[in-house]
Amino acid sequence: MWSNLSTRALLIAVGVLALLFLISDLWSPRAKDRSFREVVMTLDTAAVTGFSLFPSSLSPAELRFDRSPAGWMVSLDGIAHRADDERVREFLGGHAVMRSKRLTGFMDLVKERYDLTDSLRETAVFRLVDGGDRTVHYGRNTFAPGKVGMWSTINLPGEDEVFSVEGTMSMLAEQPFAEWRTKWLVRGDPAHIHRLRFSYSMDTAFVVERVGGTWLVDADTADQSKVDGYLAPLVRSRAQTFADTVNIAGLSPDHSLEVSFDDGRAPITVNIYTGWSGLVATTSLDPGSKMRFDPARELVRMFKTRGYFLP
Repeated sequence: MWSNLSTRALLIAVGVLALLFLISDLWSPRAKDRSFREVVMTLDTAAVTGFSLFPSSLSPAELRFDRSPAGWMVSLDGIAHRADDERVREFLGGHAVMRSKRLTGFMDLVKERYDLTDSLRETAVFRLVDGGDRTVHYGRNTFAPGKVGMWSTINLPGEDEVFSVEGTMSMLAEQPFAEWRTKWLVRGDPAHIHRLRFSYSMDTAFVVERVGGTWLVDADTADQSKVDGYLAPLVRSRAQTFADTVNIAGLSPDHSLEVSFDDGRAPITVNIYTGWSGLVATTSLDPGSKMRFDPARELVRMFKTRGYFLP
């Protein structure tokens, strides 16, 4: 009799434990982790005609991005400049297929921890060619655990779930206006550059030109290796900061460089002015922008003498 009672009690205890385990497995956060969807959002980036960012630091101002035939434009308070196309592509590319790396939690529990409250989050609204739009909220950017790379914390409007996805979208979405503007002075493929025209304020001018497969300085044969060594960094030249408040109206450039291409691209012209607080660079890549130019390093790298290109 006691044996039967002990067996029955043991079976009941095992049943209760099994039931508790089942309930805890169904309702635990780890169970939700196993069931969260793989793809949070997809976006046809080719169908994006423009988008707006609402960084918390600029609230309630809007950073507006518009696609143009010449590239992306970014504007703030009605002031428009060329955007850094590479940075825009990086931002958009992270939304093409946003795969969830982790279900971070639910809004009521984690929104403050991951900066997803109304006052701390960043928001993007993507405008699509069909007239529709897509909205994403961004929280904190975090390092991928145990790996190289970054995760972005996101939430979609109307959803309670907060996800971590791979990419730097959270970090890019909170950038100030100046970081979205292009600082490139010259861009292009060195193989397609066929003519350089240097002009200086002392009435000095000369042309470095490729005729057939030979580089010439005016009518003299150039040192081919020197030309190649000059072109490689030229197409990556950029300024570091902007000089929006410097007035150069009415000034003539002290240094000027025109870079021409053989692939149908418009020439790029870089002008250097002596402003009241130092050298100021302008480029035809972004008409209207003024940038600081380093006289100790950048000037001597970009503006060579005629003799430099000769053997």
